[in-house]
Amino acid sequence: MKVVFQELMEQDVLYLLALLCLAMLVDLVSGIVAAKITHEFTSKIGINGILRKVSSLLLLLFFLPVSLLIPLKAGIGLLYAFYVSYLFMEIHSILENYQKMGFDTKRMKAFIKSIQDYLKK
Repeated sequence: MKVVFQELMEQDVLYLLALLCLAMLVDLVSGIVAAKITHEFTSKIGINGILRKVSSLLLLLFFLPVSLLIPLKAGIGLLYAFYVSYLFMEIHSILENYQKMGFDTKRMKAFIKSIQDYLKK
């Protein structure tokens, strides 16, 4: 197990996972604040959101050792692609929460869309 994490540390993929966890935390807090502001704060929605975050995190962690089983470092590349795409979804969710709070997010959404279009090429 120690060898697995040493290999992953050499690829710096754990830093991307830490960034994802930070984005999840910001999304959770901004979602709670947005729900309070819009008076849509219910325990059912909150529990569902937390369960989705936990299941997503478990899935993200599951693919760490699996990525090392794929030969020629292709698994690490796939893991990066998976993590970056999930990070974009988290950022999109954060922007939706800020929009619910009344902030103007048009410029940021346009910026993210341009990055996504660039990465598709």
